[in-house]
This record gives sequence, structure tokens and C-alpha cells, in this order.
Amino acid sequence: MSATWRAAVIGRWTARIAGTLMALFFLAFFIGEGFPNIFRLPWRESLSVLALSAVVAGLLLAWIWEGLGGALAVVAMVAFMLLIGMRGVASGLLLVPTAIGLLHVVCWWRLRSAGVGWEVPRKILIVVGLAVGVFILLCANEAFGMPPLMTPVLHPSPNMVGTWEAKLGTMDAVFTINPDASVTGRIGDATLINGRVIYNRSWFGKLMHCRTDYLIMGKLSRGDHFTAPLTMTGVGLEGALFLSRKPFGLKLRKQ
Repeated sequence: MSATWRAAVIGRWTARIAGTLMALFFLAFFIGEGFPNIFRLPWRESLSVLALSAVVAGLLLAWIWEGLGGALAVVAMVAFMLLIGMRGVASGLLLVPTAIGLLHVVCWWRLRSAGVGWEVPRKILIVVGLAVGVFILLCANEAFGMPPLMTPVLHPSPNMVGTWEAKLGTMDAVFTINPDASVTGRIGDATLINGRVIYNRSWFGKLMHCRTDYLIMGKLSRGDHFTAPLTMTGVGLEGALFLSRKPFGLKLRKQ
């Protein structure tokens, strides 16, 4: 059995496992964020959603029709990148599903002539696939969970309970954290409604240094929703305030 033949077999299974995990990641994003209504989006955004959906379909289709699925994933990913015009690190990350699609096509081309006489041991593939799958699912949980699964219920410590204030340029923010984890106060002249503080990550997120320790979230009397991911730093709570999707640096000090 030639070295290129064995390499193609290894590449086929690598592409299958990596492609499935990539598809699961995209599906987790769609589930977490909700599938957008393409009929209400501008044409460019609608086409980008359809292109990303085609990438997922191609990566999964490659299990049955390897060459076709790989080619579909490559074409759809290139179209997606052209539509959104991403550059730098973001575009580099998007090259991963493109590379997986290309690997499918190359391996299909090498192995198409006959059946495979040598295969990677299935037990190794199963163990590696399960390990990587669990890791991807845990990462997706931390990225899209609000809060992530396995996150314990927060019972604010005495150091956290109390009134915290911060200056935000032309306005200020006042949060009063209560022992039952409810939060009252105001942002500027708007009063907090149904505010609460929760843990913002599980043990896995803390291990991976993902997200912040706490999250204050709620609604304002004028109708805006807000979130404030925060971490305890010495005597303060520091992080950011997202108000109508606009970020502000936030440094809260206890009064």
C-alpha cells in the first residue's frame, strides 16, 4: 500500500471528524443565536446566511458523497468570505472549513479508483473523535450559553452585596446587588427593571480563561436591554457594559 494511499485514508477520516465538529459548531451558533429571517435581511446578509448553511450541508454531505460535499463546502465558504469581506484573524479562522473541504476533495480524488485496503483503527478514531467532540461542545456551551450549562447558582458574598457606582463619560451607572442576586439601580436617568447577577462561566470556562466571572443583566425603564460582564479585581468589579449593543468600559467601585 503506497504512502500517499495511507495518507489519503488518514486525511479522509481527519476531514470527516473535523468537518462534523465544525458543522456542530456552526449549528450551535445558529441554535444559540437563533436562525435569522433571511427575508427581512439585506440581500448581502441573506446570501451570507445561505452560504454558511451550505458550508454546514457540504461538510455533513461529505460523509456520503465526499467529493461533492467537499467542493460544496469550499465554494460556499469562499462565497461567504467574499460577501462579508472579512480580513485578518477572522478570515484566517474561516479558512479552516475551507481547508477541510479541500482535504475531502483531495482524498476523494486519490481514493476514488478502488476500495480502501487499509484503514485507521476505528477505536483510535472513536476515542479521538469523542474527545475532540466533547471539547468543542464545551467551548460552544461557554460561547453561546446564557449562562452556560453546569454554571452554579450565584449566592452573592457579603463583599459583593451593596451599591456599586461607575462613571460612563457623560452619565453614571449605579448597581445595588442584593443578597438574593437581584440588582436594582440605574444607568444615567433610566431605572433598572428585573436586574440580576449570575455566574457568567462554568468550571470549564474558568479553566480556559473564557468570559468573565459574573454577568449583570436586565432591562431599563426606557426599554433598552443591557448586559455587564464583570470580574472581581481587588476592591472593584471591572468589565464592560453593553447598552443597545454599544460597549462601554466599566469600573465599578463599592460605596
